[in-house]
Amino acid sequence: MNTTTKYYAKVMLVGEYSAILKGDALTVPLTSFFTRLGTINQAPDEQRAFKSLEYLRNLYQYMKSLPVNSFHGKAQIGEFEKMIRSGYYLESDIPLGYGIGSSGSVSAFIYDQLFSGKEELTLHQMRKDLSTIESYFHGKSSGVDALSCYLGKPLLFSGDHAIEPISFDPSRIPGGYRFFLVDSGIRLDTGPLVRWFMDELRREEFRKVVENQYLSLNRKLIDVLLERRESDPAMILRAISDLQYKHFRKMIPESMTDAWLSGQVTNTYYLKLNGSGGGYMLGITHHSAIEQVEEALGKEKLVWI
Repeated sequence: MNTTTKYYAKVMLVGEYSAILKGDALTVPLTSFFTRLGTINQAPDEQRAFKSLEYLRNLYQYMKSLPVNSFHGKAQIGEFEKMIRSGYYLESDIPLGYGIGSSGSVSAFIYDQLFSGKEELTLHQMRKDLSTIESYFHGKSSGVDALSCYLGKPLLFSGDHAIEPISFDPSRIPGGYRFFLVDSGIRLDTGPLVRWFMDELRREEFRKVVENQYLSLNRKLIDVLLERRESDPAMILRAISDLQYKHFRKMIPESMTDAWLSGQVTNTYYLKLNGSGGGYMLGITHHSAIEQVEEALGKEKLVWI
């Protein structure tokens, strides 16, 4: 077992919920947080380590119960059992329910260290494998988060099959803007939010908003960030922010309502969902307004991307 490899968190800059619908998404690594393998006898927090070990036992049972043809790669279930018996656990500082890949990083670790034959697979096949692993946590997973954590590089997802590693620096985006995360202080479970979203899609009005407006705005923002078309990324993100505030309110913690609207009124920053909702909110501001954002939202609550 490799105890030195780090599986970093990720941020989906564009594409929350659209990825479920085979829409477009753009993800980048978030190296401020990571998961790695540790040993019980060297754990700084023994109680937390034993809790993590129990967590791995449950994941092992889930993996063991799956049909043998569930994966394109070969799952080394016996090695998984040996790892647990040897007293290994997962050490992670990625907050749960915050939309930055806590379950994705665990899935990435499992896939990297306990699967063989991955080198011969396409990225689409890897994504399917990782989706199956991550489904343990949420009931349904697109595999986008887990693949992002596994590869540890910016990825562009287009539709259901196209996956492209890209050269992209999120700290240098067109127009002199900068992305950030702000802590809402509220953890929301991914599973119930995704189920709510899928149920809402049965309503024609909601479905039309998603299909005719939301997916189009996501695609446009990705094109602008990758400099494939000219426009103001902050204005596109503001449009997404408006749409989410009107139609995705269930995913936005009440604690963030004032901050969300304040950004719109002052035009200092704009917020949108990060991941399924709750946890961190994703924001954009201009470099010249960074100090204003830190003062308005609280410097200690921010993570700059």
